[in-house]
Parts: sequence; structure tokens; C-alpha cells
Amino acid sequence: MTLNPAGRTIETVSLATLHTDAVRRNPYAFYAELHARGPVCAVTPGESRYTFIVHGYEAVSQLLRSPDIRVSDRTRLDFVPTWAEHRTEAVFMNSMFFSNEPRHSRMRRMFGQTFTPRRITNLDPAVVSIAEGLLDRIEATVKSGERVDFMREYAFPLPANVLGELLGVPEEDREWYRPRADALGRLLELGGATQHNVEVANTASVEITDYFAELAAKRREEPRDDLISALVQASDADSGQLSPEELIANLVVVFNAGFVTTTHLLGNGLSMLLERPELLARLRADYSLMPSYVEEILRYDVPTHFSVRQAVNDVEIGGTLIPAGSWVLVLLAAANRDPGHFPDPDTFDPTRPNTSTLAFGGGPHYCMGAALARMEGQRGLQALFERFDEISIAEPPATPRQLMLRGYDELWLNLS
Repeated sequence: MTLNPAGRTIETVSLATLHTDAVRRNPYAFYAELHARGPVCAVTPGESRYTFIVHGYEAVSQLLRSPDIRVSDRTRLDFVPTWAEHRTEAVFMNSMFFSNEPRHSRMRRMFGQTFTPRRITNLDPAVVSIAEGLLDRIEATVKSGERVDFMREYAFPLPANVLGELLGVPEEDREWYRPRADALGRLLELGGATQHNVEVANTASVEITDYFAELAAKRREEPRDDLISALVQASDADSGQLSPEELIANLVVVFNAGFVTTTHLLGNGLSMLLERPELLARLRADYSLMPSYVEEILRYDVPTHFSVRQAVNDVEIGGTLIPAGSWVLVLLAAANRDPGHFPDPDTFDPTRPNTSTLAFGGGPHYCMGAALARMEGQRGLQALFERFDEISIAEPPATPRQLMLRGYDELWLNLS
């Protein structure tokens, strides 16, 4: 426990706890301990680059919206002359996900012109159609007497195919893309930047960026009614909006983020409901409840447990002074289990009146695809439950241990 410059005492915790197997299996017990210590904790000095953990709901919300807080961006790499030669660094740092003002607004504005609410709403029939097509295949597999891996046969291809239709990624290429997206995702995990993971991710990044560069060139020659064509045309019309490197990097990151998180929303959500048959029965009896169920799934076990921020000026967050230059670990999943904001936070309750989840972040970096993810979760789960009367887990899945993009690799089901 130390005295913060703001004049308040603040407890110190070790981030090493987050790397233990017990906490990786069940991080929520650790999050509950953090809440008992206040909305902000200091990190043991010298242990990592992080100085603070922010985990209280109001503190996280305040931090994500503060103009004195920024994301990690390419400016921190300017002292490394070769950073752009490492393709994964180049992909991340040329995207709006890892950019601050004014660069962030410039890139987000370009995508906002094409990634519109109207375009998302118009995808509703396509989401249902894609779900029904996947369920037809699953039904044929069931009739042949085989089990079904929900993650491979439904949770991954549903959002990947929806986003593929929106962006213009050909269907035959989407399965090829999945392991390469996984390679990039592993680098975002706490402690994930091992030499092996970096090498694998760089190889995947070369393949993915070359792929999108070729696809963008094709759409430039033969435009279609998709997001890539619209972005290429808009970028060509105003060369100051997106550089070629920024265009490709954002296509990569938007596609990755657009299906990986929804994949785990579907997998985590199904597992939760199968463990609670009384709640599933209530949902089956009234699908108008689906939006509140999906919101509670997102609150209760969000796929993205954390994000990283840095203070550019001294700023007070949750009653604690965060000095300029401090790196902060922002625990979104912990904020969604804050007992000060959500009564009885460890109970899965789709009827709770307050569903103001931070699953999609907040502030200028609020997830652009939040509405699409909600739609896919609602339509995808409803179509599954309407098709199959009996659903059960065929074998216990391996407990997830990742905090970034947390979910199952496989989820084997019995269906009838």
C-alpha cells in the first residue's frame, strides 16, 4: 500500500498473479480481490511496464473517454528504425486500433463512411441466411451420426462469412485466413510476444497483407458492392485519407477483430446457456428476450478481458493520480463484474435492469462493429435453438487460459 500523489492510499498488487494457471483458469476470483482494494491499484514497481491496473467500472469508463489517455501507437517505435520491417508491427501500428489523434479520426472517418448503420442493418437477412446454410450442413452431419465441433462448424464461419460478405473476402479464402488471424491474436495476449509467436505472426502478417493488397488491386480494377471496393475508391479519390499501408493494415485488423470476438461470443454464450437449462428454456419460450441475453453474455464473460493505455498528461482516474507517461492495464472484464455497478455480479442474470457493459470499450476507440456483433450473436443463437431441440456438450471443453480473445478452441456437441 502506498500514498498516491493525489493524497489517497492505493494498494499495490503483483501482475505475476495474472500469469498463474489458477487465475488464467478463473480470472474472476482475482478480479473480485481487486474490487475489494478499490477501483485502481498500483503495480509492483519494476515488475513490468505497467504502473497501474484500472478495474472499477466507473474508473474504466472515465479512463477510456479521457483526452489525457492514449493507446499505444507508432510514435513509441520511432526510436527503433527497423520497426516497419517487422510486418506484424507495421500492421498493428498502421491501423486505427493503434493510432491517436488526429490520425485515428482520419482513418476511422474513412471507414465510417462505408461501415454505416444502414449497411449493417441491411446485413440482417444475410446473417440469417448464412446461419441457416451452416445449420443445414450441421444437420446433415448430425444425421450421419457424427458429433459437431460448434466452434469450427458454426461459431467461426458465421461471423467470418458475414464479415467476408461485407468486406468482399471470397468465401473460399475464409478458412485459410483463420489460423493466420489466430497467429496475430496470440501476440496481443499478456506475455504473448515470445520469440516463437513473433516469428509465426510475422510470417502470417506477410501472407495476410500480401493477400489484401492483391484483393484491393482486383477491386480497383473491377469494383463490387463491398467495403473493400468502397474504401479503395474513396482512398483513390482523396489520397490524403488513407495511405496504401494504412488501407491494408486496417483491412487486416478490421477483419480479424470483426469475426474473432463474435466467434467467442457465440461459443461462450452457448456454453453458459447449456449450463443453465432453466434460463435456456425461458429463452426458447420467448425469443424477444434474446437481446438482453446477449448483453448479459457480453457482461458476464466478454472475450476481450483487457486493453492497454498510456497517460499523456497527469490525470486523476477513480480518485487516483495517474502521472504522465504511466502505462495502464485496463481490465474490461473486471469492470463488467464490478459489484459497485452490477449487484451480484457473478450471477448470470439476463433480467438485470442495468446492462451497460464495457465489452466494446468506450470513448473514441469504441468498437465500430458492436452493432454487427450483437446482431450476429442474437440471430446466430436463435437460429441454432430453433433448429435443434436437444443440444448438449459431448465432452468437457478445455478451460480457456487466454485473457485476450478468451474462448474455446473446440466445443463438441451432441445435437438432435
